[in-house]
Parts: sequence; structure tokens; C-alpha cells
Amino acid sequence: MSGTDAVELARNVYGGLLDHTSTTFDHAVEVDPLHDRAPQVARRISAIFDEHPEYRGVAIRVPGASDGRGIGISSRARARDALGSAGGEPGAAADWGAGDRAALLGTSTGYRVLLFACPTCGSGAARAYYDAGDLPRCAAHGTMELVR
Repeated sequence: MSGTDAVELARNVYGGLLDHTSTTFDHAVEVDPLHDRAPQVARRISAIFDEHPEYRGVAIRVPGASDGRGIGISSRARARDALGSAGGEPGAAADWGAGDRAALLGTSTGYRVLLFACPTCGSGAARAYYDAGDLPRCAAHGTMELVR
């Protein structure tokens, strides 16, 4: 993966950690968007802020990118918000879904493409879900079957 591609992927994966109002940082962390999940990076950044309460920002960088390019700066508040408040007390400032961590960072990686094929002619279709009552149909031969 080129450095530019890694930077773009990192912006997508870690976008929820970035504080676009921050312009200064005291420390930088290097991340690998192919291996470091957003919650892990949020915990790393939060731990840095816990160890150094005087820090105002932590830059997020992608190794191998030109000039060690950073994707942005995370603030203490963004890192804390990204971790959520699971089990916290609901209050006036609580967002819906905050207790069950319904709003996760980054792009979901938990999807698999389901392939269907006509057993007669082999034509195919792809779906992101399986609904037994709404299976794809071959125009000539009827209902397609799930390919395993």
C-alpha cells in the first residue's frame, strides 16, 4: 500500500479521533490502519493523556507516508468521547446509544459478501444480507442458491 493510500485509509479509520480545531500537539503516535483498530488507538491516546495531563494534543501519524505525514491531531476530549461511556449514568449530556456504544469509530469490517448462484445456468448475484423470504432470482430459472 502506498503512503498516500495509507494516509487516506487512516483518515477513514481514525476520523472519529480527530479534533479539527486542534492545531498543536505535544506527542505523536504512529498507527497502521491495516492492523490498529480505532478503539485500540483511542485507548493508547487516552493513556498518553492520563500519563501527561499537561499535553494538549496527540498527532496521529502513518509510518511510511511521505515525510511521516500525520492525519491530524486528537485532543483529550475526542479521545475520551471516542471511548464512549459504556455503563455510565444517563444524564442530560448523554447521547442516545452512548451506554451500549452504538456509535463505533471507523468503517465496519464485520461484513461479508454473500454469493448466490443459479444451479442451472450458473448466473450469480451478491448480497450483503441473507433473507430466506427474499432470495435473488435467476431471470430464466427461478430462485438462486447460496454459494458456500
